[in-house]
Amino acid sequence: MKIVGNSNSGIYFHTDFEKDGWPTKGFECQVCSQKYSDPRKTGSLYAVKDILEAPAKDDEWFDYHIIVKGKTVTIKIDDKTTVEWTQTDGKLPAAGQPGRVLGHGTFALQGHDPKSEVHYKDIRVKPL
Repeated sequence: MKIVGNSNSGIYFHTDFEKDGWPTKGFECQVCSQKYSDPRKTGSLYAVKDILEAPAKDDEWFDYHIIVKGKTVTIKIDDKTTVEWTQTDGKLPAAGQPGRVLGHGTFALQGHDPKSEVHYKDIRVKPL
């Protein structure tokens, strides 16, 4: 993937199609340049485990791996782990985010705003 300039995007998993707005179910793995105003940068599990310094350079290709195994989510940028988070039994989702639980669902790529430009290529899904 490559983030061009001052851009913001996201990769959602365990989500469902919703006609309007941001997905209310599932999780977002943040894709955000260092220059963009959102403090949550590339490699974050958005609003769950946030990364404040982008591990990937803008305008350069990098690998983004999201691994969901059982109740553990691991995010790696160019083979460097940025997040390893486990959803514990009995823990409720954050207030206002009732759909943020690991389970099943689809994938979605977010175009945050019309000025953001992010390139995705070689997207693969592998059952674990």
